[in-house]
Amino acid sequence: MTHSLHRRGDRESLKDDFVVLGCPSTGINKKGSAPKTREYLRIAYTHGPINEGDMKTGNIYNTTIEDILDRVTDGTIVQVTYDSREKVVALLKELKEKRPGISITVSGVTDIVQEMMYEAGLGRIHTVEYSMGTWGQTEKLPDFDVLKITTMCGHAMIANDLVGKMIRDIKRGRWTLDEVAVEMAKCCTCGNFNLTRGKQILKEMMPLYMINRY
Repeated sequence: MTHSLHRRGDRESLKDDFVVLGCPSTGINKKGSAPKTREYLRIAYTHGPINEGDMKTGNIYNTTIEDILDRVTDGTIVQVTYDSREKVVALLKELKEKRPGISITVSGVTDIVQEMMYEAGLGRIHTVEYSMGTWGQTEKLPDFDVLKITTMCGHAMIANDLVGKMIRDIKRGRWTLDEVAVEMAKCCTCGNFNLTRGKQILKEMMPLYMINRY
């Protein structure tokens, strides 16, 4: 899915950032897919995701996994975000064995995803989708560091100005880094926001922001 392809950052920043999407196919297996999607979500949850959800119900930071599972219907598209390749490899191995019956897409750095496919015994990737970047008046985009945070929500639900505000609030002692990460995750309904990566980026950005203590 294209909304997970536009994450900004260098290889080091993105090497442990993966979105694993589950989706039935319209006209093929959409009808009767709800139990299959629930089974995928249950399996995925046992492998320690940093985030999980669907665009209509929300994610595990603004609702519960039980609520997400209860609201799955035929055609529901779900996203599960992981902060380590080991977790994803373990997930892929179990999915290979149990085959819940919906299409699975792994979003991440392409050659790293290919390595994980081999480790899981799944062979070569058969389809790759790339982001072609941002076109047009790119000078109007926010700073690259801000984009590293906001593009982890592919539907642009994390406001650019929220990033600077939250960093200043951390420096003023109003929020902790963990609390800020959760607040940003709540904004990203699908569950694509990687809190582990987000906290690391925010730490790196904090020295760049000044506050008035008077």
